[in-house]
Amino acid sequence: MPVGLPPLGGPLGRSRSRISASGLTTFLRCERQWFLGSKLGLSGPTTPSQILGIVIEDELCGLLMHRPDASINSLTDLTHWIAEKIPAAAQRAQEIGKVAWEESLWRTSDWVWEEIERSTMEEKLRSGLTLFMEEVNRCKIEGGGPYIEQYRRGECPFEIPSPAWGDEPRFPLPDKVRSFGMRTWAKDEPMVWNEPGDEVSWHEAWEIARPWIKDPRVHQPQRLYHPEGWAAGELDLVLRWDGNIRLVDIKSGDPTSRFAASLQHQLRFYAWLWHETHS
Repeated sequence: MPVGLPPLGGPLGRSRSRISASGLTTFLRCERQWFLGSKLGLSGPTTPSQILGIVIEDELCGLLMHRPDASINSLTDLTHWIAEKIPAAAQRAQEIGKVAWEESLWRTSDWVWEEIERSTMEEKLRSGLTLFMEEVNRCKIEGGGPYIEQYRRGECPFEIPSPAWGDEPRFPLPDKVRSFGMRTWAKDEPMVWNEPGDEVSWHEAWEIARPWIKDPRVHQPQRLYHPEGWAAGELDLVLRWDGNIRLVDIKSGDPTSRFAASLQHQLRFYAWLWHETHS
């Protein structure tokens, strides 16, 4: 399970009593900065790159949640189909990001949101999709992986399925969602599986290879919590279609920055937390 509940009824959200991946990497970069942020609640101004990372991640997840039509019969067609959705996703990211930037109480004075061009957002989304298409292609080559016939029987091999626009979202605490049962969640993107024993199709490969991702429809924190309650982490993406667990953290910033150097520690934290929360 990529999502859990805090033990002993602790808060779903951030808590200064828990270690997080970002807290760990901040501590490794600067212990004083970690103390000011984690213990005193003092943080620096918001930067456009921070907001950009959030909105790009949400839109990338939203693109992965789409379902291709069963008539698509090649990797090229599949790539063109999802590429047509990128401009609208980039526009949404730009508009939502601008609102978040303008609502920030304290932001850097030497940046303006308009400096982030929509073409930059499109390129970042395209890069993320390119990586996913490699998984889809490998899934097709490998015949759909070990779970294909289970999917075709209408069974999900995972307790928490990968989110899709055609399915109802999974909230950690559904009882806390107002009017949950009365909401209409699904878009008109039903999944149509092939018959048992058939060759895997491209739309099936996309559906099977889709990782667990943070569902942008779920406003509650989607975190893993250490059984003893003193550590928690929110994963971006979990690949699992081939029977192996691979944890991926989505980054949209400068790979040469001092923050990028801490990625290895962040992923090690997630790997450790996954180990601690799974038998």
